[in-house]
Amino acid sequence: MVLLLPNAWAVTPAHELANGVVHLAGVGSDNPVIYDNDWWFDVFDNNYLWARASLGKVNLRANIVSRDMWEWDVGYKYPMQRCIDDADKALALARESGLKNIPDIIRGSDEVLRPPASGRIEETVPKPSPGAMKIIEEARKATPEKPLVLICGGPLTTAANALLMAPDIARRMVVFSILVSHYGYNGKDGWAAYVVAKKARYVDWGGRGRGFWDRNSVFVPKDFERLPKNAFCDDMRRLIQSDLGQANQLGDGAPLVWLFDPKCWTGAEIHSAGFRGKAVEFTPVKAGETGDVLVIPKAATDMRRCHEEFFQVLRDPALFKKHGTGAD
Repeated sequence: MVLLLPNAWAVTPAHELANGVVHLAGVGSDNPVIYDNDWWFDVFDNNYLWARASLGKVNLRANIVSRDMWEWDVGYKYPMQRCIDDADKALALARESGLKNIPDIIRGSDEVLRPPASGRIEETVPKPSPGAMKIIEEARKATPEKPLVLICGGPLTTAANALLMAPDIARRMVVFSILVSHYGYNGKDGWAAYVVAKKARYVDWGGRGRGFWDRNSVFVPKDFERLPKNAFCDDMRRLIQSDLGQANQLGDGAPLVWLFDPKCWTGAEIHSAGFRGKAVEFTPVKAGETGDVLVIPKAATDMRRCHEEFFQVLRDPALFKKHGTGAD
């Protein structure tokens, strides 16, 4: 049975579907953005986001590394330092290739949140980190009408810690994630995901276990051939040639491309959030009922538009031109 705790509350992001396009109130290409991930070489998300930052076409405030929480209950499979090294390497490739305006890496949460015996979210013991403090700082600069956009490609632990330490930021931020599995992929810290679902405006692509990218549905290897020859682009060509790249496709980046082209999303559902065992659970609500999470179904995602938005940035002739790394 799914536990729906009576003390919890949430605000589903205000949204509308206009002419087959999903719009979120106060959320668009000019919002401040924080990007939070665990691994940086299994998806193309940071490539797209950092290319936009280098072009001056996104207000990127921070890059945060949260630990991969896989097998946390038996001692964690991956050390935090490995995730940090991964991010540092990705940033070095970008800067070596001439990209600029990319914030330094900030350390986020390195252990899961533990549900309190009482089941009350407010009694969860948070653990501060530089990443959580940065979220609080940037959220307090934002407003409910123009909130901080937090895009999470890893566990929601750092976001949850920030909300627990500073409940006042909840209405000044919108959190995007792609959990995929109720206890795998980005959903391994189930209590953290539950805290975010109940304490912030939260959007989840795919709807926790209801869909992931189909193989080669957005990108294929030949799409990357036209990109310049440099370390940044060479690594994308490496990834798309691998089984991982062809399976992960846009990875955690569905919210990123939607932010700059809302036509990427053509429908949305409202779900309630519950917590069972070690996992968060999403359940569609009936028409007219309130919920906790705005879910974007895979079936309501325009793959062609996602592709076009991604490559119109990566193929921008101004991206590498000034650094002598442009295509021949």
